Amino acid sequence: MGIRLVAREDIDKTKWNSCVHYATNGNIFGYMWYLDAMARQWDALVEGDYEAVLPLPHRELHWRQQGLIQPPLVREMAIYSINPPSNKRTAAFWAALPEQYKKVELQVDAFSQPRAAGWTVSELKNYFLPLSESYELLRERYTQEMIDKLAVAKAATLYPVSNLKPERIAALYRQTRGRLTEPKFHGLQRIMYNALHRGWGFASGIMNQQQEVLAADFFIFSHGRIMSLAPVVTAPGARVHAQEYLYDLMIRQQANKPQAMDFNVHATGDHFTRHLGALSYEYFHVQRDDRKWLQRFF
Repeated sequence: MGIRLVAREDIDKTKWNSCVHYATNGNIFGYMWYLDAMARQWDALVEGDYEAVLPLPHRELHWRQQGLIQPPLVREMAIYSINPPSNKRTAAFWAALPEQYKKVELQVDAFSQPRAAGWTVSELKNYFLPLSESYELLRERYTQEMIDKLAVAKAATLYPVSNLKPERIAALYRQTRGRLTEPKFHGLQRIMYNALHRGWGFASGIMNQQQEVLAADFFIFSHGRIMSLAPVVTAPGARVHAQEYLYDLMIRQQANKPQAMDFNVHATGDHFTRHLGALSYEYFHVQRDDRKWLQRFF
């Protein structure tokens, strides 16, 4: 199969986005507008006439060496393909990585993990909740712990709010997470505005009687899922379980539809969303470091 390296500026935008959109393993993270928002520099491996593609987000490491590094707010990428998953294709893509990338540290879906020698692969979990049943049936799968938390939230007299702007969501996210640099802060806003422009996303939050926002999130529709992008909960919100209340509200609103709630987590063990009946699936952190001379030096 013909796999070639294509610079970001030479990628055919329409063909790339079409591949990601119709890929059997497509997700929101592969679209060009999403990658452009969070990966400052990236190129790609492309098979044929964009039958399969792999983003290569890169940055300069020590001593001007180049490495492939997972961008922020990108849970997992993939060898996106409009054809069924193939071990042969997966192996060919990883074998085609340019030698200039001495370090590789990425997160990919289960179909895209490398299996050749020299790779270190570790498992991560994401949680999702199918929403095809009625809210009443879905709620029956909540644990008693979750039912009790929702009772506390109800007693606190909380209200939904939907008029939150991306700037407010991003500011709350940085305030509560404390891990956003300026480029990431503005990149998060670009993602939200892009989703709004396409009609793919919306903000939702929970406030108290004092009109203080206690929990919020921005949700994106893509590939049959409603994905949590920027979950926020303040300290007062955590005390009254405002985030759980928000998720319960979303489940109530989106139930009885052929879609799933994607909680978009990077868990190594159980996550609190399992108390909502969420199921887990695995994706993988893959890494390789060929800077042997540097390892010997240190």
